[in-house]
Amino acid sequence: MNILSRSFLLLAVLPLAGCLQDTASYAFPEKEHAITLVRNQTWFWQDTVELAVMVIRLPQCNGGMTIKDVPLDTRIALYKAPDEYPEPLHLLKSGKRVFAVSTQSCRAQEFKETPPDMGVKLGTFRVVGKVFQFVAADPSGKPEEE
Repeated sequence: MNILSRSFLLLAVLPLAGCLQDTASYAFPEKEHAITLVRNQTWFWQDTVELAVMVIRLPQCNGGMTIKDVPLDTRIALYKAPDEYPEPLHLLKSGKRVFAVSTQSCRAQEFKETPPDMGVKLGTFRVVGKVFQFVAADPSGKPEEE
């Protein structure tokens, strides 16, 4: 391979260096139910990601939504919503934005306003030691470690 070919190959691969795609999941106590978040960062210089929220209840359905421009270092809290909703819901909170997630209908959608009662916090999707993962809430109510 000559120097020109090597240079071209390096230039072709360079834009991909530093890009990010990782996942973290919350698996429900019921089998085959899960909420999975997929973070995608197209360019290494971006400080935001596109977040795909995947709602799964196998084999019946899977669905979800994509959230754009989520800050790279954002923690996404997961709550079990109060029973007042017509179907069982979980809530994802990213900054001031809140999303309803249902494994019954396999849908996710954004709330226009933050619900007054978020319910019980189950944990947080966040980076721990360079790995994006779901960290369960401490049952004693102690705050999460950094």
